[in-house]
Formats: sequence, structure tokens, C-alpha cells
Amino acid sequence: MPASSDPPSEANHTVRLVVLPRSLHARPAGQVTQAAARRQATVTLTVGNHRANARSVLAVMGLGATAHAEVRVEATGPDAAAAADEIARILTEPEPAT
Repeated sequence: MPASSDPPSEANHTVRLVVLPRSLHARPAGQVTQAAARRQATVTLTVGNHRANARSVLAVMGLGATAHAEVRVEATGPDAAAAADEIARILTEPEPAT
């Protein structure tokens, strides 16, 4: 069993970089939080020098990510790849027509 200070293996650590097509507001922030909660992974979003736990809608919204911002989605855990992929998809979806 690896020590807790060992870096995660590539099998359970995934990073995705996405560019937002729109500002990150309450609806997609909530979807990100729900997706993170469904997975066995710790997901962190980074925009510039700001980091947020993806399971906290207030932290995600607090990133202040605007359209065309680059977001780093980093996931660690058994579901890391699936979590990072789902959250990257949510972040890059166009705004639904109302």
C-alpha cells in the first residue's frame, strides 16, 4: 500500500483543460457539483490562481470564471477519468435554449 504522501498513479489521476464557452453561473456550477458528488473522486477546479473543490457549489461559483477562461479539471480517485470527463463536458456545453 503506498504512503499517503506518494503522488497518485496515472490510473487514478486525471487532468482535463477546457475553455469555457460562457461564464460559469449557478446552473452549470450546480451540475458540476452534482456530477462530482456522484463519483468516487476528489475533483478540483482551477482558474488562474483560484482553486475550488467541485463538490461545493459556492466554491465553484466563487472561481469567478468568465467566458473564454481556461479551467483545469483535476480528479483523483477510482472514478477520476469519468468524473473529469463528465465535468469537462458540463463546462463546455453551450447554454441551453430557453
